[in-house]
Amino acid sequence: MRLTQSQEYARKGLGDDALARLSLLGDLLLEAPFNVTSVNEPQEIERVHFLDCLALLDLESVRTARRIADIGSGAGLPTLVLALALPSARVTAVESQRKKGGFIAAAAGAMGLENVEVRCERVEEYGRSVGRGIHDVVVSRALAELAVVAEYSLPLLEPRGKMIAMKGLISDEERIQGERALGILGGSGLESIRMEPFVGAENRWVYLAEKEGETAESYPRRPGVAARRPLGRHTAGRHGG
Repeated sequence: MRLTQSQEYARKGLGDDALARLSLLGDLLLEAPFNVTSVNEPQEIERVHFLDCLALLDLESVRTARRIADIGSGAGLPTLVLALALPSARVTAVESQRKKGGFIAAAAGAMGLENVEVRCERVEEYGRSVGRGIHDVVVSRALAELAVVAEYSLPLLEPRGKMIAMKGLISDEERIQGERALGILGGSGLESIRMEPFVGAENRWVYLAEKEGETAESYPRRPGVAARRPLGRHTAGRHGG
């Protein structure tokens, strides 16, 4: 795939080798044998995937991260883009759909990315096993409402680690529920940052919070419970489920 946003890539520090591998990723997305992403125009892949993911590099916590988890990774975005841009970081894609997990692993191999790990499992399972408390950054893109993302993310973080949720503009109600959930899970300091990854980008926000306390062993709850009964909405949610 021919890349057209050379100035933007240069600003993010991507050299010729990285651009060749990013171009290869574009080809892999376009030629995937199944619908790995709904975006199928090269220029749109650049804008809404590549530049959108690279915008995370504007955050110091991402630029300096050692271990990043990308939950609900889908087509491996931002996993593959971050692993390319941050070769010293270990990036784990957590994706429950095996087809998509297989695509991420195959793409990482084709791109020569040795710093990518793929976990084909529910994020709740990962957060109750080997993924718990080992990441300094957890990212997600349009995954779920904020309280749900918090329950998925906080158990994976080490102390002082950062949850980074990429979403559109949220309602006051969602923010309040998200802040309550963060309080239950040991997080605080919810910050909203408006992003402009490309000219004309609209309604792109990052919601960032820090893990300051311990997350109780009862979280995350069983697969599916967080989405059905988000923390911060019902008092009963404080007691797990």
